Amino acid sequence: MSFPILAIARQYLRTTYSSRTVVIFALAMPLLFTFVLGSVIGGGGEASATVWRLGVTNQDDGLLAAALVEHLQASPDLDVLSLDQSAALAQTEADELVAALVIPPGFSQTLVDTGDAKLGLTVSATQLQASQAVEQQIRAATSELAAQADAARTAVEIARKIGVLQQAGTDETAYFADALAAVQTQWGDSPPLTVHSQPVTRLENPDNIPDGFAQSSPGMLVTFALVFMLNGAIVLILEREQGTLRRLLVMPIRKAGILGGKLLAIFAAGLAQALILIFAGQFLFGVNWGEAPLALVVLVMAFVFSVTSLGMFIAGVARTYAQANALANILMYSIAALGGAWWPIEITPEWMQRLAQITPTYWAMQGFHDIISRGLGLAAIIPEASVLLGFGVIYLAVGAWRFRYE
Repeated sequence: MSFPILAIARQYLRTTYSSRTVVIFALAMPLLFTFVLGSVIGGGGEASATVWRLGVTNQDDGLLAAALVEHLQASPDLDVLSLDQSAALAQTEADELVAALVIPPGFSQTLVDTGDAKLGLTVSATQLQASQAVEQQIRAATSELAAQADAARTAVEIARKIGVLQQAGTDETAYFADALAAVQTQWGDSPPLTVHSQPVTRLENPDNIPDGFAQSSPGMLVTFALVFMLNGAIVLILEREQGTLRRLLVMPIRKAGILGGKLLAIFAAGLAQALILIFAGQFLFGVNWGEAPLALVVLVMAFVFSVTSLGMFIAGVARTYAQANALANILMYSIAALGGAWWPIEITPEWMQRLAQITPTYWAMQGFHDIISRGLGLAAIIPEASVLLGFGVIYLAVGAWRFRYE
């Protein structure tokens, strides 16, 4: 990248963000709205809860089902109640329980055979954030049991091959139970590090609806990225009207270099704002931005690129600064709301959810929720990042084609 482009980018940043007021509003306003919106939709009350009531109906008489119940009962964060299915569901519907878990018949054997068993989980409609935490604990417990069962099954296979079962006169069921008990003892003494690319348990309601700060933190990041980046982009129109771009044309640099320097500055400013808000969301509001930092970086860069390009699109199609300002304000707030930045898209009508897919904000929020609320990694957000990059390429191509320097 040539020096003139970097010089133009630095000058643009210095001119646009030289005011302390602009910097304060770029950071303080999204944090304020994150707190207010997160508290309104459940970020305050549930986050402070330390013990969640979970109703468990165990319909399986296998070893692993009993071990799962014991594992959940041992958690300091859970108050596990053994109930029949109808009582558990009724208490969950009445918000007396955070969730009701049903362990179906054959759960233990299925987990032994395939390592992938199905559970039934019904969550409270008003305690979504707590229910997500409970679901994660259930997933973690079942993943651990699947690994232990796999180790015990391997021990049985080895014992069969070397003739230990025949010599001891022990059947495979009893030997498996002994091996599983030994594995669990060793596991507790020295827990191994196990990495799972996806949960081994399929719950009947796998779609987490984000709420609280898990919704407001990425939502306000998306909203205020639109506000400041689009407003930064339409400054190009103002510079054209004031003759600044005309004066830059006398420099020994191509028009594309001038425009590239401006867009590089907008991209860098948007990236810095997003990263600061992510760290603030984690340390101020306790938002868990997932365990896949590479996925988060890829998604943020794709989103910032798409918004930078959207600003270029506005600068290209608008003839005057007034037109660009009006178009930017209409777009930034409408696509933020429509795309699910202000509330979970899952609670909107189906037609609105389909319509939202034409906005980059929808794909950005889906990617953020894959990372934050669903605990997924890079592979899961590749589709969202690809769509955002596609939006960005189209916006940039049209905007650069239509842009006029004079």
